[in-house]
Amino acid sequence: MAAPLHFKPADYGYDVEELSNDGGRLFKAVTIDWSRPRDWNEGERAPIDEEYLEPGYLYAITRNHHRAKTRDTIVYVGITNNLDARFQNHPKARQFADMRGPTGLSIGTVDFGSYRTAKTSGNRAAIEGLEHILIWSLWPTLFNDSKQMTLPKFKSSVAQAWHITNSGYRFSGRMPREIVYPWMLIRPGRDRSQK
Repeated sequence: MAAPLHFKPADYGYDVEELSNDGGRLFKAVTIDWSRPRDWNEGERAPIDEEYLEPGYLYAITRNHHRAKTRDTIVYVGITNNLDARFQNHPKARQFADMRGPTGLSIGTVDFGSYRTAKTSGNRAAIEGLEHILIWSLWPTLFNDSKQMTLPKFKSSVAQAWHITNSGYRFSGRMPREIVYPWMLIRPGRDRSQK
């Protein structure tokens, strides 16, 4: 394994909540509330409650194989406008559900707060961007085939900078509590100013 690069976030002199430009907060706040994963067994229909009828959700598929040393391993992150239809013909999800050991499905409800553009016409692009950021944040355990080899990006109609807070179910600590995207990372030089 390679040695850590010792990058750190650039010091803007403010907390992320205080950074702003002429139009308001620089990093748009968004909260994703994750439900407790519900067991999804071989041959069964995906466990989706009727409360998730409006379009625009993230979802996480978890595995708890009986020989695994870790719990609540997130193996897939996705996006859908229709949860019920998505899991009727989702080959990757079906593959997980048909494996031995418990497979779980957690639904992420996205709250954009007062950010109106994402709630209306740009909703799909914004949620897809959030999905991409989550894939990059969780990638070592994921079986996602796409979005792992390209940088997360958003269409120009939605914000380019996000302060993402994950609330609700914690996935045994595997889901980051907060993600600040993008945040400039620097590798500091050696400080030789002191004599």
